[in-house]
Amino acid sequence: MGKAIKIIFDAKKSIEVEKNYIVDNFLSKENNMGYSIVRSHLDGKHPFMKNIRSNRTYFLLKGYAQFHVENEIIDLTEGEMLVIPKNTKYAFKGHFDSLLVDCPAFNPEDDIIYEEQIKE
Repeated sequence: MGKAIKIIFDAKKSIEVEKNYIVDNFLSKENNMGYSIVRSHLDGKHPFMKNIRSNRTYFLLKGYAQFHVENEIIDLTEGEMLVIPKNTKYAFKGHFDSLLVDCPAFNPEDDIIYEEQIKE
């Protein structure tokens, strides 16, 4: 039987991974749960990327996001969720807070970040 994990937010552990994109690590691969969760905050845009191993789920806590997934544009607002399958190229922009779940757990070596940005 596993042990329950209580996770407490600590703003001092926030990391700006891209300009205007901040993540707070809640549950990582080191917790051995098979998935990871971060709280993310974006105020701007994130370049195109894909994860070669993990399916990603974005759950918007507040704000507005626009995702460009392959050849489709998907708008999200508070309370909505988007699942992006592994090996799917996407980018996003907006002003939002979200929970991001990676399954299997996030490994930075699995992320491919492109220089390409969303065209305005």
